[in-house]
Amino acid sequence: MKTMLAVYMTALALMATARLWAHHSFAAEFDANKRVTLKGVVTMVDWRNPHIYIYLNIKDAGGATTEWACELGPPNVLMRNGWTRNTVKEGDAVTIDGAVAKDASNRCNTRSVTLASGRTVLGGSSEDNPAAGNLVAQADPGGGRGGRGGRGPAAGQTVEKIRQLKPNLYMITGGGANTLIRVTNEGLIVVDTKNPSDENYNRVMEEIRSVSNLPVKYVLNTHHHPDHVGNNQKFIDTGAQVIALDALKTRMASDPRTKDIPGLPTTTFAKDYDLKFGGAGVQAHFYGRGHTGDDTMVYFPDLKVVMVSDQITDNNPIVDFANGGSAVEWTQILDGVLKLDFDMAIPGRGEPKSKADVQAFRDKFAMVISRAKDAIKAGATRDTLASQMKTDDLGWQFNAQFYGNLYDELTKKS
Repeated sequence: MKTMLAVYMTALALMATARLWAHHSFAAEFDANKRVTLKGVVTMVDWRNPHIYIYLNIKDAGGATTEWACELGPPNVLMRNGWTRNTVKEGDAVTIDGAVAKDASNRCNTRSVTLASGRTVLGGSSEDNPAAGNLVAQADPGGGRGGRGGRGPAAGQTVEKIRQLKPNLYMITGGGANTLIRVTNEGLIVVDTKNPSDENYNRVMEEIRSVSNLPVKYVLNTHHHPDHVGNNQKFIDTGAQVIALDALKTRMASDPRTKDIPGLPTTTFAKDYDLKFGGAGVQAHFYGRGHTGDDTMVYFPDLKVVMVSDQITDNNPIVDFANGGSAVEWTQILDGVLKLDFDMAIPGRGEPKSKADVQAFRDKFAMVISRAKDAIKAGATRDTLASQMKTDDLGWQFNAQFYGNLYDELTKKS
């Protein structure tokens, strides 16, 4: 039972890491000159846009097990190649040929999958078909919400129905990060604009119009990742101001994932911002670095609601070290949040949380940092820290790259 739980939690950790990079091009993520052939047992198949992922357990000659996440093409591409949801299932023994990730993580881009029967199926790799990754963002040419042939996006990708959280406060899930809408008597305030696509924007506006016909006057972004800023420009084009941290604007303009997405913030601030509009108040606070270097907590004092974005997650927390993220400062952000008067916290994805939930997440992350410090004091090096850390009791699994970056943070000379 413990072994199965460990496998499942590791698969979730790999899934979280894989999804962070889901919208990169092949050349940005993978090295075509470094091939890998993986023979193992499937632990999970994540069948959804923008890419299907197969998670494998690979055993070496000594019996040690390593987990891999293998990216395939989007569902519509694989279905045209003859795939069904039963082509590869949990427990199947398969062989995958692919290109390894440039970031040295246990990920590959799949060119082909050889099944236990000996049959080989193509993986819809973006190496072979660079345009494949763009197919998932195309709107239905017939004007409907589904993809070609009427097949809609997979769960978690569709912009869902709007729902009320508190008086004049609404949330829309799906299509990227959670989006909040604050209704005032003079117009609307929106927090985060989802992954870039006409379909996502149109669906968001369709849902917003179901509760108010007033214009969106302000947009706030919680950090620069594409699932949070993807449709900024469309709101700007309709007259909205986009408010964000100085550092968010800088990173949005430089991160390869977002530098070509239009809609840089039109109004920026260094640390704190207080917006008063239509009888409502909204505060934006930078308490430190965590998931990224530009994490912004958006607080609605009158409603006792705070948008904590990806500082709280139902899965493995992810630190974007390349864009200023910090494991060491993560709890500092949540300490700032916990000083606010709130009874509802909205994560980047998933359901609203209580203040007790935020405290529990903060304490769990602090435990990771404390154990890492103790391990380093006991002699752990950058290369051995991962093997000397225990987190399975916390329900989290981190890869060697995370621990290497954490080691660097904790041993950094001031």
